[in-house]
Amino acid sequence: MTNSVSSSAISLFKEIVHDLKSSKKLSEIFPSALIFSKELKDKDLEKWLQLEMNGYIRPNPALTADVVVPEYRTVPGQYYDIYGRPLVLSDPKMSFVNEYRLRHGVVELEKFAEYKDFIAIQDSHFIDGIKKHLKVNVYSFKFSPDAILGILDAIKTNLINKIIAIKQDFILEEQMKDKPESKTFNIAFSNLHPSIIKVANRLFLDGHYRQAILDTYIFLVDEVRKISGRIDLDGTSLIEKVFSQKKPIIKLSDDPDEQLGFMWLFKGAVMGIRNPKAHKLIQLKDPQKALEWLSFASVLLRILDEAEVLKND
Repeated sequence: MTNSVSSSAISLFKEIVHDLKSSKKLSEIFPSALIFSKELKDKDLEKWLQLEMNGYIRPNPALTADVVVPEYRTVPGQYYDIYGRPLVLSDPKMSFVNEYRLRHGVVELEKFAEYKDFIAIQDSHFIDGIKKHLKVNVYSFKFSPDAILGILDAIKTNLINKIIAIKQDFILEEQMKDKPESKTFNIAFSNLHPSIIKVANRLFLDGHYRQAILDTYIFLVDEVRKISGRIDLDGTSLIEKVFSQKKPIIKLSDDPDEQLGFMWLFKGAVMGIRNPKAHKLIQLKDPQKALEWLSFASVLLRILDEAEVLKND
């Protein structure tokens, strides 16, 4: 978030806060919240809203490989066979079998909450798993609609917490309006790579320039590890392996010399900025100099965005 937040975003923010205090259903609040997340270009909030609105199901493009159905969507219940006989487990270590994480969107959850009788779900993945590991045939998982109320409350609480965090950013921005560096922030910071805005926004706004830079470069290295899949490596050994001139995992150029040059840029970022010994270099109070350090990281992140990942190692 930046000082250039639009008036429409501020209006939506006030609307969402008002609605959260009212008796409105989540399904009525989420559309405005989703538009708000797009106004702010907050990808994490947007993704979470899309998952909660449309469900943690495969047709939803927000359900990427890294997504796990949240624990707060767990309902207690019991499996039954086709004749209505319950699956009774005497071993307390197997109690997790009698729990299920609901993947449904908020509209379906709100409908479930209105049911008078127990709700039955047939999930072939879990049914097959029980048959394979417990040697028992089950037909469906049944649970009380009362459990849905807890899930809806948890989703609402999560949304409230996210909105509170955004409100704190608004407050920080208000405090920065009369500070000289606010103009620099508007012009330069808002044009940096979106990940930097996410990682360093509040730190930069509050004048914690050293920590903003350090957190940004830690994030940069973590991105290299995540993209390359080499989470077992760190520091210069990671950079040398991943951006190898002869056998790169992350290919930045078809020209071996250019590939090597890019490797040196990333290696310099690790050795000269991220590493603890280099922290003296970023003990600064000048927002312009801080922006220049962050700009270098922004360039490297944009290079990563355009890189080709070669799973050849």
